[in-house]
Order: sequence, then structure tokens, then C-alpha cells
Amino acid sequence: MPLNDLIAQARAGDPAALGELLDQHRDQLRALAESDLGKKLQRRVDASDVVQQTFLIAHRCFEQFRGETDPELIAWLRTILNQNVQEAVRRHVHAQHRTVTQEVSIQSAGTTSLPLDPPAADPTPSQRLARREETLELLTALESLPADQREAVRLKHLDDLSLSEIAAIMSKTEAAVAGLLRRGIAALKQRLRSDS
Repeated sequence: MPLNDLIAQARAGDPAALGELLDQHRDQLRALAESDLGKKLQRRVDASDVVQQTFLIAHRCFEQFRGETDPELIAWLRTILNQNVQEAVRRHVHAQHRTVTQEVSIQSAGTTSLPLDPPAADPTPSQRLARREETLELLTALESLPADQREAVRLKHLDDLSLSEIAAIMSKTEAAVAGLLRRGIAALKQRLRSDS
């Protein structure tokens, strides 16, 4: 079935069409996940699990996909995949920082050494899902910007580069980059307001 028909049927709520649409990209996403995770992290995180999590989110949030073409779909799925890879990396780094030598039993520490305020609990699954959906909505809105605005916003707010660095990368003046950022942020705010 042609891709456009699959997208239309998936938008109409056909789970089989959405499943087929996503399954066509499974191998590509798995290869991207393996590349992003690297050999060391792949010992702890299975790329297939990251792809499956990506598909679960894509199923729940497909109405947020605004594209019509295969490259747009891949870019949207890649955004979700990147988020899942980043979360896996965060979990891995957090696990590495918690070593047995750093942990002390309550008995050996004595009750007086306990902190007054217990550390904040990890976010609940529903909080993580809500944060992912908000991020996905923002990234989808970002994809709707003209290419130069999107690139400037991405470099400034996702890659945390300075105006001069962005100007050098984009071969523009700092004033031109500042203008792109102003227009891009204004368009993002308007898009997010209209979607809510």
C-alpha cells in the first residue's frame, strides 16, 4: 500500500495501518538506536527495546504527526527515538554513579546522619510520559518552522551554542541569527498556543 494511503488510514484511526507504517521503519530505527547507544551501552540497553518504546509513543501520539512524506515521518520517529536513547543514557549514567562503595547502611550510619529531607523520588511513569509528550509536541512544532529558523533555534536552545557560533555555522551575521531566533521562538509560541 502506498505510504500516503497508510498515513491517511493511520490518521483515521486504523491501528493496522499505523502498525504497518511503523514496521516499515523498524530496521532503520534499530540501526539508528544501535549507533546512538554505542557498543558499551548496548550491553545494558537493547536497541530493540528502545525502538519498541518509540513505537508505543508513536502509537499514542500519532495525531501530533503533521507530515505527509516518508522523510517527515522518519524525522518525527527519529525525534522520539532520540528522546528514548537519551533517557536510556541518563539511566545508565545514574546507575554508574550509584556504586556499592557509595551506599551506607542505616545501621552503620546511625540515625543522626540521615538527611532531614529525603531525596526527591524519580518521576512516575505518568510524569515521564507527560514530559515526553510535551517534548514531542515541542519538537513537532519545531519541525514546522522554516529550515533556517528551525536550525537557529535548535543550535541555540538544544545544542546551547552562542550567537557567534551559530552565525559561523550558518554563514550568517549575528544580527541575522538573532532575527531568526526571534521569529522562530515567536512562531513556536504561536503554534503551541494554537495546538493547546
